[in-house]
Amino acid sequence: MKVLYPWPGPTPPAYRVAADGVMTRLKQLADVDTTPHPRTKEAWIAKIKDANVAVNVGGIWNWTEFLDAAPHLGMVQNAFVGYDNIDVAACTNHGVLVCNVPEDMSEAVAQHAMALILNVSKKVTSVDRAIRRDRGWTRGKIDVVGFELWGKTLGIVGLGNIGGRLAVKMRDAFDMRILAYDPFLVSSGAQRYGATLADLPTLVKESDVISINCLLTRTGPSPTYHLLGAKEFDLMKPTTVIVNTSRGAVIDESAMIAALKAGKIAAAGLDVFETEPITADNPLLDMENVVLTAHQSSSTLEALIRTPASAMENVIRFVQGQRPLFVRNPAVLYTKTA
Repeated sequence: MKVLYPWPGPTPPAYRVAADGVMTRLKQLADVDTTPHPRTKEAWIAKIKDANVAVNVGGIWNWTEFLDAAPHLGMVQNAFVGYDNIDVAACTNHGVLVCNVPEDMSEAVAQHAMALILNVSKKVTSVDRAIRRDRGWTRGKIDVVGFELWGKTLGIVGLGNIGGRLAVKMRDAFDMRILAYDPFLVSSGAQRYGATLADLPTLVKESDVISINCLLTRTGPSPTYHLLGAKEFDLMKPTTVIVNTSRGAVIDESAMIAALKAGKIAAAGLDVFETEPITADNPLLDMENVVLTAHQSSSTLEALIRTPASAMENVIRFVQGQRPLFVRNPAVLYTKTA
């Protein structure tokens, strides 16, 4: 089998302590091309024609054409949680499995979401900015008054590995009431995390803090593209805080900016944006009630060590004829079996 997996690329040696050994095992089982992926259509067509597995594929001009050029391709693997870079429907139509590694980054992202909630609730970054700007502080000049999380309501959109971890942390640390919107869960599934399922209008009306932890999807039974828009912001309390560590486009960014400017919501902690990197003219950069990070929620030493190794292990399962983990289009498995 032929596997396309750019490695190590720019990955620092400290992050490769687990993955390098797994890559050695993979190379004993398959022909592994570790050179960088192509940047042009023509180069991709030449490279993908005899590949069986491709890892971390992005920026494809047209997935149907790409897959038509890859008659032997059986698996597309992401070495991260999201898979909005892949056209899952096109892969399914071509009998190609789509896999990710949803567990290895869960603790890091949940921790980051919690950090943003704490930061915004206590105005840590906004006060830090003011002290540095003014070279000191005057109580009457700087608004230092935040709010307590104890006993408040946390609304989690997407109660998966990340949302579930966040729910447990905030419930245990601050006795928060947890509401969750997740159309793919039943009540018993939410109860594992001490959460109560709610429809989206109820969640946005009743929550003091809303954390976005779902995947970005544009098709399917419950697409999440612009899941939170002007209608949802109009339902929120003026004291509501929004935190997003998922994908920027789950929120209608223009509607959120308008809500922040109008005082319809109080503040936001954002790790992701509709356009990344964030553009210099984005109004969020000028808002004192917004904390920004650079799509870094999964960036811990531990997660960066675990994740590529897990992706490689999953490729090894496929190469050895085993069922890979975390298949996002399981219908392909049944089609292949049939």
